[in-house]
Amino acid sequence: MSTQRKQHLNVGSAAKAPQPGTGDEYNRQLQQAESQLEKLQRQREEIERKRQEAEEITHQRQDFIDGQIELLERLDHSVQAIDREIYDSRQELKELEEARKTFANHMQTLQGIDPRKWRKTKLAEDLQDAMDTLENCEADYEELSAHLGEGRRRGLFSSRPSGKSDSFTETLRQGLAFNLPIIVLATIALLIYVNR
Repeated sequence: MSTQRKQHLNVGSAAKAPQPGTGDEYNRQLQQAESQLEKLQRQREEIERKRQEAEEITHQRQDFIDGQIELLERLDHSVQAIDREIYDSRQELKELEEARKTFANHMQTLQGIDPRKWRKTKLAEDLQDAMDTLENCEADYEELSAHLGEGRRRGLFSSRPSGKSDSFTETLRQGLAFNLPIIVLATIALLIYVNR
């Protein structure tokens, strides 16, 4: 009977004794759980990084679109302004070329008038023709100068050539104005003398 009880106690002791490897399994599972947690944390961080990158790209894309629209509007405005300027410049150039041609013709006409070669018998007539020519040239000059002498072209017409105290037409006009009474009297005297 004593022997049977002893065996029973031995069996109970064996059942209550810790099984070999149970602590190692717990540590292994704990390490796996920690490893899995770290992996999940890295995945979460990677997802957050990609989300931030996507937001940054979206923000940069919107900045590009806004900048693109703004610059396109400015470029379009500038292109239209340049087109208008080119058109206006061509019109202005055409007007200047026509004015230059007119002025050059008037210069040639006025330079061709030489009072010393006027006919004595028709001095008054030649003088009147010269005065009419002078007035016509001056009228064209004043009209074209008023039309063209605006803005950046103002310097073309606002002053006389440097180094000259007077223009040719002004000198001619003053000379004729000063000498007109003498010329008229001389013409009358000549006519009286011829008709005697």
